[in-house]
Amino acid sequence: MRDFEPKKMKQVYFTGIRRVLEKANQMQAEGRSVIHFEAGQPDFDSPAHIKEAAKAALDAGKTKYTSNYGTIGLRKAIAEKLAKQNNLQVDPASEIMVTVGGEEAMAAAVLALVDAGDEVLITDPGYSPYSSMIKIANAVPVSVPLKEENNFNFDLEALEAAITEKTKLLMLCTPANPTGTMMDRENLLKLAAICEKHDLIVVSDEAYEQVVYDDNVHTSFASLPGMKDRTVTIQSFSKSYSMCGWRIGYIVASRELIQILVRTHQNMVLSANSFAQEAARAALTGPQTALNEMLKEFDKRRTVMYESFCKLGIPCNKPQAAFYLFPNVSVLGMDGKEFAERLLDEYGVACVPGIEFGENGRNNVRISYATSLENCVEGMRRIEEFVKKVQEEK
Repeated sequence: MRDFEPKKMKQVYFTGIRRVLEKANQMQAEGRSVIHFEAGQPDFDSPAHIKEAAKAALDAGKTKYTSNYGTIGLRKAIAEKLAKQNNLQVDPASEIMVTVGGEEAMAAAVLALVDAGDEVLITDPGYSPYSSMIKIANAVPVSVPLKEENNFNFDLEALEAAITEKTKLLMLCTPANPTGTMMDRENLLKLAAICEKHDLIVVSDEAYEQVVYDDNVHTSFASLPGMKDRTVTIQSFSKSYSMCGWRIGYIVASRELIQILVRTHQNMVLSANSFAQEAARAALTGPQTALNEMLKEFDKRRTVMYESFCKLGIPCNKPQAAFYLFPNVSVLGMDGKEFAERLLDEYGVACVPGIEFGENGRNNVRISYATSLENCVEGMRRIEEFVKKVQEEK
């Protein structure tokens, strides 16, 4: 029998995040106590008024297909939010498209905008599905290293050196997964100048735009001078409103780009879930109390875990946003893969090896604090025990 797997799919792997989750769940099913630091999903329930809006939509019979672009009510609410929070003035009728989460938005953008052989710039470390989707599109991911000592921000000279005549897109993720860092406006302006100089389209993944701490300020790339027409902005309800399972996100782009993107979206999924769009509209127009309370809880967890790694002498950048720590465990004489595997097997704490996000994350692990404070404290207690054991083994 022939090998049915296409060459491109031989380069696309089941994500390491899901592999760790599957193993952790299996251990739990066998009766082991497991602390889940692998999943990037808020542990909070979706706010009550959001769920009530979905129920009301179901009772009202809103169970049919919607426009490929999404309901106009939700698009208008998104446009108001963009104007108020992102300094973006957009036409809800022609410059917004509602998607099946941020992941489908990314797929729609990549599949629509690249041809076979085109090059797409991605960060290393960076969110692993970017590379996979580029390969599925028969394009070529080109990794640009991010250095820990630079707070995992671009070396702009190295970025520009990676651009060739085949470069079509730049995948930008700020606030960033897996590092929890973000680019400030000054560096974004420098990046914008490079993109304009080389005529690049930027796919700006802003899924964590509202999960920001301290005095850090998120800047939407499309809001920078001259960038609106060359930027595809991806935002989501999953992280900000704890709506991961609702699968609602959206794309913001010029009318010209939306007319291209809607064709991949239309042929993949047709339209986003109808009653979930009503819930998303309620998320934007209703009280923001739950979001604010969630941020306070995330901040408590962030502080506890960051300070714990500092006390252990394990280098770790303090997260500016999102809900991830990305400590460098090489001081223990091992890479992130060995650390993560032993930590799960021996102490029941699940985290993701940094190599899953690129070669530059080889010595790191991604640890999510999107779980209860109690789990964060217990997980760090187990990590401390593990670190002591490793140090005694030396």
